[in-house]
Amino acid sequence: RSRPFPSTPSTFVDVALLVPNDLPAMRVESVIRDASGELLESLTLLSEYRGAGIAEGFRSIAWRLTFRHPDRTLRDKEIAGRRDKVVRTLEGELGVRQRTT
Repeated sequence: RSRPFPSTPSTFVDVALLVPNDLPAMRVESVIRDASGELLESLTLLSEYRGAGIAEGFRSIAWRLTFRHPDRTLRDKEIAGRRDKVVRTLEGELGVRQRTT
């Protein structure tokens, strides 16, 4: 199948999260997708890290969230709001924290 090329630019934000070792990444992904809303175009796992600087029992997982509106360019404020909502939802539902700001 083919689709027309998008006429608006995408915008991405990377988020590094401190995730308990026993929490599956797929569960985190599901919450990110739900909290991001309809503007989330893609979600990519960038890295997983355990070691120096990460508390025992946790790992750092970094995700790239790509957003796009079909009719207009998204504003920085909109993207920041989506990112903040994702981080708040992850913390509230799963106890996952953002590693860096």
